[in-house]
Amino acid sequence: MKKSLPLLCLTLFISSLTSFSQDSAPEVKATRENQIATGYYFRVGPVIPVGNFRSLQVITEPTTNNNYYYERALTGGVMEMGYLIYLGPSFANKYLRAGIDASFLSFWFNPNKTDSVRSGNKMQYWYYFVGQKFGPIISVNPVDKLIIDVSYKINAVLAFNRHIGNDKYFDEWGKNLFQNEINLNIEYRLMMFSFEYNFGKVTFDNLDSSNPPHNVDVSTFRVLFGFKL
Repeated sequence: MKKSLPLLCLTLFISSLTSFSQDSAPEVKATRENQIATGYYFRVGPVIPVGNFRSLQVITEPTTNNNYYYERALTGGVMEMGYLIYLGPSFANKYLRAGIDASFLSFWFNPNKTDSVRSGNKMQYWYYFVGQKFGPIISVNPVDKLIIDVSYKINAVLAFNRHIGNDKYFDEWGKNLFQNEINLNIEYRLMMFSFEYNFGKVTFDNLDSSNPPHNVDVSTFRVLFGFKL
């Protein structure tokens, strides 16, 4: 009986290890399966003008020969709310998942300063933008709860600006239904960091196609912080 007791203990120990391994494997698989999940996001951050948006843009109408001055933009701010929609299950051993990045509200602004030579004093005005963005997204879950998203989006944007034209100040509306954006998100648990390059031109014509179009570069780089639920 004494000789058989160690053998019995060893058998019970091996049996318990086998049982634990079999029970824990499905749990690990389920955890990996649920890491990349749909959810709402909210984020804010600075908007940094790049390219021609950082400098004065002068547009001369060929018919009237009038000059219209769109001032250089300064760093502003952005607020975005959206939803990540994933289509189908994860693949590549549950490390990848594809879907749609839908920003159903994106609002940002950039201040600018007028040229004192033209206006007689330095007055501050603003570029305002509001729009929606949609596009494909691919998400990677390399380890633990860390998720990296890469997306490309089309941005339909409505813009407003007060500027100088024909030697006087006036308000003008513009639009672009096909602004472009490349986006990189880094998610960990509820936190989200985003880096965006939004590029393209807005056509300022007071939303009237009969007016001469003024195509103004409004490309920006954004660094955003927020959360995803």
